[in-house]
Amino acid sequence: MQAVTGFVQSRPRTSALYGLFIIGTICIYRSLQAQETGKYDYVLTLSAGLQALAFALLVCDTRSQVAEGISEKALWAFFIAHVSRLSTTIWGEGYVPEDNTGDIYLYQLLELAGVVLLAGKLLNMTTLRTIHDVGQGMERWTMLIGMCLSSIVLAYITKSTGHNDFFADLLWMFSVWLEAFALLPQVQLLWKASQLDESAVHFAGVTLASALAFGAFWIKNAMDHYNNFMQEGYHSFLYGIVSCAIIRVGLCSCYFYLFTRHANSFGWGKKGEYELCANDEEL
Repeated sequence: MQAVTGFVQSRPRTSALYGLFIIGTICIYRSLQAQETGKYDYVLTLSAGLQALAFALLVCDTRSQVAEGISEKALWAFFIAHVSRLSTTIWGEGYVPEDNTGDIYLYQLLELAGVVLLAGKLLNMTTLRTIHDVGQGMERWTMLIGMCLSSIVLAYITKSTGHNDFFADLLWMFSVWLEAFALLPQVQLLWKASQLDESAVHFAGVTLASALAFGAFWIKNAMDHYNNFMQEGYHSFLYGIVSCAIIRVGLCSCYFYLFTRHANSFGWGKKGEYELCANDEEL
């Protein structure tokens, strides 16, 4: 109990975000009315909510102004993926949870919140890193471009007909593949990280939780409806979406492991943290 009280006192904004998320999740779950064809769709909404929470924690709780150890290209990948998916779900019924949360467009609102939070974080990071000449030397736009091109090709091969619209289905599948690859620049950056903002551990942990929820939803659907997928000729989509889930969980797990390993090597919550805060104040 003392540990919880200490955490709330030391991290009031983080505690408030977790508290609001838990309260909101409980309220939505208690009023949830799912259809038989989508009785586990709330897990997909939970995944979107966790990812939005991760972005909120990154925006509100990052102590270093220039977000040391955070890959700008990874955030750009998340941003492009969210905008692409939102552009297909905000006006169509394809790939949208089939429960009463659809009446208030909860899934789309969570995705929109992620877009807004990412846009604000990217603008802030780019501005401060430019002003203070803090670069991410090993990051290259070529990796992000390569991820986008690979995602387009894979989306073309594995897309389904959930929207009954070629471009909408292609764009949705592109967003899923790109989100699966999104943390690749982040993992690469952490291999040679020399500084790290330890407060971003919440972003790392909650992003991993979102990936696990996403993976559980699609793997469960693949198991329950395997015969239907095969009969309707959705072989490529089935293998594609499961592959996306596995890659996303794998990269998120790798990111979380590397983050905690580097944070511990820098002196978790001690010298490294205060040095970063001091440098920010000088900047």
